[in-house]
Amino acid sequence: MPASAPTLTPGQHVIVRNVHVGILPATIEKADAASVTVALAVKDDRIERLVGHEIAVEITSGRGIHRYTGALSAQKAGSLTIALSGDVERIQRREFVRVAAHLDVTIRGIDEDVGGETTTLDLSCRGMRIADKFSLPLEIDVRIVLQMPDGPPLEALGRVVRVGSDEHQKGIRFDSVSRPDEDRLMRYIRDREVKALRASRG
Repeated sequence: MPASAPTLTPGQHVIVRNVHVGILPATIEKADAASVTVALAVKDDRIERLVGHEIAVEITSGRGIHRYTGALSAQKAGSLTIALSGDVERIQRREFVRVAAHLDVTIRGIDEDVGGETTTLDLSCRGMRIADKFSLPLEIDVRIVLQMPDGPPLEALGRVVRVGSDEHQKGIRFDSVSRPDEDRLMRYIRDREVKALRASRG
């Protein structure tokens, strides 16, 4: 394991990734150098068919995503035990999965009277790029109400962190999202990934 790779510890929120099921949010129950056991946030019946197949655990740190590869050795009632191969891949933050998405969103400054209704341009689990009709200042904290295709709006706190490809676009980082809303967002992004992959294959 690279010296810079963070240690997997119980209680950490992680992503389980497999080519057949995509990404699934989970929490580490126990871990050592040889294996890690995680509890899925939402039980997925497809997992029981993946015992013996390659699977990875991903954890986010300040330096990006660290992907720990291995194979699923056991599963029971949403609890997965993964035999680790010892290989850890670090993925830069710019490689976080980001999907094109045009959703209605309301952005309001927390300490400044600025913002309103607009649309997203793309979306990831860490943030979004929006059409900025309000000249939002950089580094302000905002309240976010994102209209999801299914279910109630997703509510979050965030910060305006960058200008997009032109001055009328802004990048907003998610700083506080409830776990249920984070799970919904992950599922939405996973579904968009799958649809884009199918479209690219004709």
